[in-house]
Amino acid sequence: MKKALALVLALVFVLSMAAFAEADKTTVTIWHTFTKDQEAYLVKAAADFNALQDKYYVDVLSQAYSGFTDTVKTAVRSGNGPDIIFNYASEAAEYVDDGLVADLSQYIYADDEFAAAFDDCLPEGVMNGEVQGFADGLIHYLPAYTTGPILYYNKTLYDELGLTVPTTWEEMEANCAVIYEQKGIAGLGFDSLTDCLQAFIMEDENSTYINVEEKTVGFDTDSMKATVQWLVDCANKGYFKFKASGNYFSEDFNSGSVASYIGSCAGYPYITPDGFEFAMAPMPAQTWFPSWNRGPIVFYYKDDARAEGAYEFIKYFISAEVNLGWVKAVNALAPYSWTKELPEYQEYVSQDTAAIQALNAVGAHLDIAGSLPAVTGASTVRNEIKAAVENVAFNGMTVDEAWAACVANCNAALQGAK
Repeated sequence: MKKALALVLALVFVLSMAAFAEADKTTVTIWHTFTKDQEAYLVKAAADFNALQDKYYVDVLSQAYSGFTDTVKTAVRSGNGPDIIFNYASEAAEYVDDGLVADLSQYIYADDEFAAAFDDCLPEGVMNGEVQGFADGLIHYLPAYTTGPILYYNKTLYDELGLTVPTTWEEMEANCAVIYEQKGIAGLGFDSLTDCLQAFIMEDENSTYINVEEKTVGFDTDSMKATVQWLVDCANKGYFKFKASGNYFSEDFNSGSVASYIGSCAGYPYITPDGFEFAMAPMPAQTWFPSWNRGPIVFYYKDDARAEGAYEFIKYFISAEVNLGWVKAVNALAPYSWTKELPEYQEYVSQDTAAIQALNAVGAHLDIAGSLPAVTGASTVRNEIKAAVENVAFNGMTVDEAWAACVANCNAALQGAK
């Protein structure tokens, strides 16, 4: 009994000391909505980081997907939110004016060796347009992986009808007309109508997206209204579909009720076609492609130790080998040159698998990939351009009415109206 009691006391002592040691560290929390395998890698990365140093403890907490960004906003503004989430630069921009995101540039440029490597580590469009594109001139977000929209198409149907993969929107419309006339189904669905609209705006010679200095949008043009009318007309003819029967068009595609759709390259595992062969290709794009660069955003609670701890974890997480493991976990491309230079990364992107075929469809357009201003109101602009098309397609508004309301709401949001 004495020996057993001694062992229990010893165990209690060890656990107490471990808890004390952990409590003595600055805790950094990550909230996320990643899938099981992705979460497993993130948890491992946090555990490895925790074991490498004795100053910080990173805690990874899974959250509900539904309403996640709203939940984060409420928690951050109350002072009880996470230190890190993974999202886009446009989401970080929503917190800049209120001083709720940390300044990562102060840490990056305090380390001469890292700063020298950092300045040339990302594509120019990503560095200038996203990482260093915030209105206050500071860095509040860093990308961790690159994905983008691609075209999934029914290869069996395309072969039967003698169609070739479209590289322009004119070719896309022509294909969809043949498909609808011959098979009575929509030729194309849009998982993210918003991203396609942004691409249309950026490729329109008469339009710009956001004028940062004037805090206004630059797409109140006749040519963009004509594009919106064209989209709606194609939908009315049965060529295009804007709304899936479920959450994503993969379900409609699998059932054969739509012949192709534009969706994330990460969606390939959900393609289970019912009796036909599918293939993947780049979406139509000529001068601008909406690549998606998602990564950690760091919030600031007037606690410099937490902010610095969050930065130190991010610096570890985007290092070459760790970043390589992450892009594999999320089936993505690496944004950083130091990861791309690894032989293991070159081997990864040269595999002949469905996953890499999907990524190659993104990679085909990375030479024209661009980013959009990460300013206050940017997320509202995204929502409003989609709403405008849907108002014309489903709610009986004219293009002039819907686009005028869209422009007014966008400008109000960019100028700080609540």
